[in-house]
Amino acid sequence: MYFIQGDFMRFLIAITMPFMLSGCVGLAVGSFDTFEGKTEDFTLSEKRYEFSFGNAVAYTSEQVVTLWGQPDEKYQEGRCTVFSYYDGYNWSGVGAFILLVPVPLLVPSGHNEIKIYFKDNKTTAVTTESGEVSSMFGFMCGSNECGFKAGAVNQNRTRNIKPVWCE
Repeated sequence: MYFIQGDFMRFLIAITMPFMLSGCVGLAVGSFDTFEGKTEDFTLSEKRYEFSFGNAVAYTSEQVVTLWGQPDEKYQEGRCTVFSYYDGYNWSGVGAFILLVPVPLLVPSGHNEIKIYFKDNKTTAVTTESGEVSSMFGFMCGSNECGFKAGAVNQNRTRNIKPVWCE
């Protein structure tokens, strides 16, 4: 009988652990959208989609192609040439959080992009996209915060960065 109880306990732990890994708890619904971030101070890695911040290096378009390969898109934006590298999908939709269980209802809505801007064939900035909760209704605990929220969240994030440095 002990063996069966031990197996049952391992089964229970295996089933409940994934629900505890989210780090959040609450009862809420929300919407999920894509936001952009920008930096002018970056260094590219030889591995595509990897870069670090600080110790800025001004790359030529040829150096970027050598490091990351041909871009998925290339276009002009004002006085800048833009290389766009797709980095997975971005998602849009809604979701619910019930106690420890997230219930997403998301659909792919495009590509996450890393955009590298060149002016006079030198890098000037990079923008990256990431998905975040944009609005919610309910009570949530996570990221060292607990509370009821109704309306927009992540208001310090920018949805679309206008490349004024290319004007």
